[in-house]
Amino acid sequence: MEEKFNLEVEYNILKKKNSLPKFSDLDNEFEISSIKDKPHLLRNIRRKMNDKIIFYCRILEGILFPTQASIISLHEGRHFTDEEKTKMKEMYKKLMYYERKSLSLDVSPDEKQEILFINEIFKNWNKFKVEVIKVSSKMQESWKKEESIDVNNYTG
Repeated sequence: MEEKFNLEVEYNILKKKNSLPKFSDLDNEFEISSIKDKPHLLRNIRRKMNDKIIFYCRILEGILFPTQASIISLHEGRHFTDEEKTKMKEMYKKLMYYERKSLSLDVSPDEKQEILFINEIFKNWNKFKVEVIKVSSKMQESWKKEESIDVNNYTG
């Protein structure tokens, strides 16, 4: 009879050996409890974390690199100062570094590097989150401002 997979138990075994973040903290931020299989557990956790990194990057890209095809990005991007965009570019560079590091680990898996990745991202996550909250709040507020959206200038 096959033993039922318990993610938290398996994670805690790895945690004892490798000094990883608390399961509940990691799950709260990256929803790792949706992982269903034991093989390559660290790799799957890193991939879940990378999914969130990619999501944050797409948010920043919409503001930093708007296209005429997206009236939303054009509208929201107008509400950020050059100084705010410079800060966003710095965070974007950091997030892209980790996204590419994750890509490298997909190409060439390494358990020690997976652990380093998980710990580094988790350690820095609150800083990233605070900045993304500021950006998303400003994006949301841009829609309360009284201004017209020139749909005739929209080429999407």
